[in-house]
Amino acid sequence: MKTLLTFLFLIINASNILAQTTYNDIAPALYNNCTTCHRVGGGAPFSMLTYNDILPWTASIQHELQEGTMPPWAPDTNYLHFFNERPISPADRDTILAWIAGGALQGNPSLLPSPPIYPQYLLNGTPDLILQMTPFNSNANTQDAYNNFIIPTGLLQSRNIRAIEIVPGNAELIHHAIIMADTAGDVLIDTSGSAFFALGDISVGAYAPGSNPVVFPNSAQLKMGVQIPANAEFILNIHTPIGTFGQTITAEIRVYLYPPGEPGIRQIYAFAPLQYWENDFWIGPGQIKSFSVEEPTYPFDISLYSSFPHSHQICTDILNFAYDSVTFDTIKLMKVNNWDFEHQEYYYYKNLIKIPPGYKYHSEHIYDNTSLNHHNPFNPPQLITVGTNSTDEMLYDGFQFMTYLSGDELINVDSILAADPLINYPASGIKNFNTGLTNSYVVPNPMSNNSVIYFIHPHNNWNDYSLEIWSIDGKKIQLSYLVKDGYIEVKRGNTKAGVYLYGIFDKAKKLSIGKIIVQ
Repeated sequence: MKTLLTFLFLIINASNILAQTTYNDIAPALYNNCTTCHRVGGGAPFSMLTYNDILPWTASIQHELQEGTMPPWAPDTNYLHFFNERPISPADRDTILAWIAGGALQGNPSLLPSPPIYPQYLLNGTPDLILQMTPFNSNANTQDAYNNFIIPTGLLQSRNIRAIEIVPGNAELIHHAIIMADTAGDVLIDTSGSAFFALGDISVGAYAPGSNPVVFPNSAQLKMGVQIPANAEFILNIHTPIGTFGQTITAEIRVYLYPPGEPGIRQIYAFAPLQYWENDFWIGPGQIKSFSVEEPTYPFDISLYSSFPHSHQICTDILNFAYDSVTFDTIKLMKVNNWDFEHQEYYYYKNLIKIPPGYKYHSEHIYDNTSLNHHNPFNPPQLITVGTNSTDEMLYDGFQFMTYLSGDELINVDSILAADPLINYPASGIKNFNTGLTNSYVVPNPMSNNSVIYFIHPHNNWNDYSLEIWSIDGKKIQLSYLVKDGYIEVKRGNTKAGVYLYGIFDKAKKLSIGKIIVQ
């Protein structure tokens, strides 16, 4: 009897060991959610592409996942949805946390899915302009530095920008960058370290590590761009973080232009109607305070394209909306529950948002100047006032907009951008496939001949898995594929170039969806 009990104990114990989560199980979740930034050259402080890379950081990863601050996605998607949302799914989060709680086991390296191969650039095709900033040694020593650099475009005629990608030589040296354009000679170089504002009359785009390039819709339904004059210069305002003194900053600006004389391009503009600079804007040590501001809208209808909320380090919450002061009809614009100064970008609305005249913009920010706020730059907390240094505070919320045309609010920007052949990064929410099932990835993507789809699989009975492919307009197409142990191999065959959607099924149950670009 004792021998039998010992045997049963060994079987049960062995089953528990076999059931433990290993790095093989969580690797797809890391690839899907983290390694866009957490890789060499991605701008994050450490890589998460291998087991040895991630092992020293498990405690930090556990904390960030439990706090809901990673992956960095500011908007509250229960309030409003945006293009290319990146919140981690509960399943992926729980899988990673279970792995850490179980001892962060490696598993069998031979069964590990291959890591994604990231392209050097996130936009396809050949840019019309490739501009280089003059290398500059960081002057951010004891405080953050802001500098304005001038880059001539060399354009001999007025042109419209279709897309723009900023590629830093070292992403860790640029907290964020803003590009403006102006007539040659109107703005001067300022490398004092105190050029807190990006000068220039025309807003072109922005960059932060982990953010996506600026791409404007280009379709029969909606064609947008930013017009820059002949002989214009780009003014590149770069915020460099403290402690980078002496390191060389470089950046490449890749600009895609519409053909000269392209008809139907609607101009997009940037503005920041919600700003607060009053003398009462201060937060004492140990205090939690909120500040709000309201501003009237334009006296004509406009269509909002994107939102760019902004505060500094002790801000925790941001709320933006527009409302009619008579009827109190409210238009949702932005809600952030865990603001993080280190991760900010333009957020593009899935549909254009109409703002009528007579409405007011409203913004409210909450600031936590206590020792419980781990983003607090001071320990112990100190008095923080409004200002432009990163240890000051700010309320500065902006948007991109166009003059309204009838039917704008019915245009689905999400589907237009998702089908854009320029875009070389994953997009979610395509057409009616917005199921949250983005737990797969394609390598390589775009596909020339063959590609492989890796996905999180609930079991290892690979005969139960199947693949379906649709064109971007929803027509089912035939694409040759082979289900193997651990992945699905897809063959292009005679499929013409374009953007396609795929669905992975376990018998009748949909497991994952995604996008394949055939070039």
